[in-house]
Amino acid sequence: MMAVITALFMAWAIGANDSAKAVGTAVGSGVIGFKRGVLLIGVFTTLGVLLGGAGVSGTVARLAGNMTTAQVGLVLFSAASAVTLASLWGRPISTTQSVIGGLVGAALALGLPVDWWTVGKIVSAWVLSPLVSALFAIAVYRIYKPVLRRIKCLRNLELTQKWLVFTASAFSAFNLGANELSNVAGLMEGAGIDGPFKLILALTLAFGALTFSYEVMMTVGRDISPLGPTSAFSSQFGASLAVSAANLIGLPVSSGQAIVGSISGLGLYKGEHVNLRLLAGIVKGWVIAPLFAGAISYFLVTALA
Repeated sequence: MMAVITALFMAWAIGANDSAKAVGTAVGSGVIGFKRGVLLIGVFTTLGVLLGGAGVSGTVARLAGNMTTAQVGLVLFSAASAVTLASLWGRPISTTQSVIGGLVGAALALGLPVDWWTVGKIVSAWVLSPLVSALFAIAVYRIYKPVLRRIKCLRNLELTQKWLVFTASAFSAFNLGANELSNVAGLMEGAGIDGPFKLILALTLAFGALTFSYEVMMTVGRDISPLGPTSAFSSQFGASLAVSAANLIGLPVSSGQAIVGSISGLGLYKGEHVNLRLLAGIVKGWVIAPLFAGAISYFLVTALA
């Protein structure tokens, strides 16, 4: 029962923080409203966790292979606590990093072997994903902008941009379900809880987005670098391509790192203002999150398990 409650807490925390990475650019640039963004999150995250998360959930489940259901619950509680604190701060952090950090902390506390090779691959993906996302965003922008110039009718131009931003956000929301939420689903599968529970996790994530995600959305969509519809689409789609590539090879990466990398990378490429102080704070959070979750997990497992 505790594992179920903490899994729901983690799903809510993902909605409160990571949903900003799927629709933050669309909401921050004014293309869609906040409530429509939440609806988009609910629909496409559900599709992602049901249809696209098998590789990622399998990788995470292997890391927790020797843990009991109660111990998995403590890992999820530790990760969700770290993510919730970041959401209160209005900062996008990596729920994926928090889960992996919690798993490593619990394994060390229990004296279980840690698959450092898998952990090393995951960490290397965390380092590479913002860089790859930035490159993808720049490539999309270079292809996308000349195409838009050929559209002479202003009304058609605005409609095209809105639909493309919406499509990119839907793609990102699908990836959120297929990657971040699949981390939780994978841990619960290892505990023997599967099937309809994925749908419950997705609905809980949407509730987290509705109740607690606005500040993080504004950080992503407004505060890092100025975003118009063209930049919003390029950043979002570039990040989605990077996360999709990771999904295909079963690596749990952070959609947050991907979108922050694509927004800041494209902003620098265009010569626009990038809030480097905010960016440094976000990167610091990426380092602190898995360490904090790992430390809480180590303490709780040592004390309670």
